[in-house]
Amino acid sequence: ASSISSARPGSSAARGGRQEVTGPTELGRGVGLVAGILVLALAGVCGLLRGPADAMGALLGGTLTLLNFAGLTWAADRALTGRVALRPVWIGASWLRLGCLGGLACLAVTQTGVGLTGLLLSLTLVPVAVVLVGLRAGRAA
Repeated sequence: ASSISSARPGSSAARGGRQEVTGPTELGRGVGLVAGILVLALAGVCGLLRGPADAMGALLGGTLTLLNFAGLTWAADRALTGRVALRPVWIGASWLRLGCLGGLACLAVTQTGVGLTGLLLSLTLVPVAVVLVGLRAGRAA
């Protein structure tokens, strides 16, 4: 193990072995749960500090981000089943999925009264949830 490794001495990771910390669907569920909680908390904070428009922006942005992550995990599960032919389709579907997310976010900002600050902050919550769930799973391993 390298000097920056967090592997416990004597563990399979420290000996160079691979260890699966969590399954893909378990990780997706954990991230979805943590991100959902973070979205609700952010909406509450935005509602108190910035007003109802930013609270609605946080809820809308969080919903879009959770739907995007659900689409990502669904497509990744399909692409990683071992069939090589699905991988190019997965890449194309990712561009389509991200384009839809961007289009819906633009529509939400221009056509509704949601607050841009809450919406933009909520778009960062899934990566935060991925890190939190990953650190928790790594600690448990």
